[in-house]
Amino acid sequence: MIHLAIRGHDLSGEYTPKQLAQAVGAKKIRNVQFALNASFPDLSAPEKMSPGMGTFFKNEFQEQGVQIALLSCYSNLIHPEPEEREKILQKFERYLFHARYFGASMVASETGSVIAALGYSEENFSDEVFEDLIHVIQRLVRVGEKHKTMVGIEAGLNHPLYSNQRIAELIERVPSDYLGIIYDPTNLITAKTAADQVALVEEAFTLFGEKIVCLHLKDFQLSGEEVIPVPLGEGQIRYPEILQLLIKHKPYCYVVLEETKDAGIDRAVALIEGLDLKNLLGAFVNDCLREHGSDFLVFFKDADINANFYRA
Repeated sequence: MIHLAIRGHDLSGEYTPKQLAQAVGAKKIRNVQFALNASFPDLSAPEKMSPGMGTFFKNEFQEQGVQIALLSCYSNLIHPEPEEREKILQKFERYLFHARYFGASMVASETGSVIAALGYSEENFSDEVFEDLIHVIQRLVRVGEKHKTMVGIEAGLNHPLYSNQRIAELIERVPSDYLGIIYDPTNLITAKTAADQVALVEEAFTLFGEKIVCLHLKDFQLSGEEVIPVPLGEGQIRYPEILQLLIKHKPYCYVVLEETKDAGIDRAVALIEGLDLKNLLGAFVNDCLREHGSDFLVFFKDADINANFYRA
């Protein structure tokens, strides 16, 4: 009921493309968020990309039963220097063009900061900067529409897109099927709101659930006022409840483990496999029964549920 994925660069070490694909496949993972600049930086410049390169990487992963679900192009989309911003946006636009050859349905990024090096600034929260971001996303989405590739945008507390309400406003201002939201609840949590994390996710599904195309699952611990990312299962993220909400609202959605690396990936997969899957599926099935009545008949075999829940 979910498409579990990892980020390719969360596997430590140096790899050839074939070795990276094999390493992902060996983790029993069938989807990857692929960042050329992190895994193969020498190949990440837009002028080096080609349909042949995209097809090469797609085939390497496919041979291991892995799909490139998201193509990463994380950049400072609102870079304060106009010339540098233009280079960044043109690069993102080339990634949108080439994504189809990699087999990816979307190109992903956070929004960035008014500080070139992506530091904290309260100016990021101003209406003026938000308007600037709107114009940037409108431009990228027009290119996405042209190439039939989704622009996947991720929010964060220190960015212009810093809350569920700002995300909803962005969606209202950019009404396109080619704008999708990569939702990372940990990115929007503070020490004061950590206890309300499930309510935060519920609110997101209420406000813009239709636009959520991927969930980033990132565990965290609190140290004073600081939210510190940790591997899944070692912190305070209430992942069973969050996954239950996801299955109810967006069955078969991509779920990308973030800040869970190497052996931690194996532990995370085991944790997800070990969830009470029938319980998680219950809300989804009940909703379908209420909507479709007796016409909706589902037969689950325990083995099938366990086999297909996280690598559908």
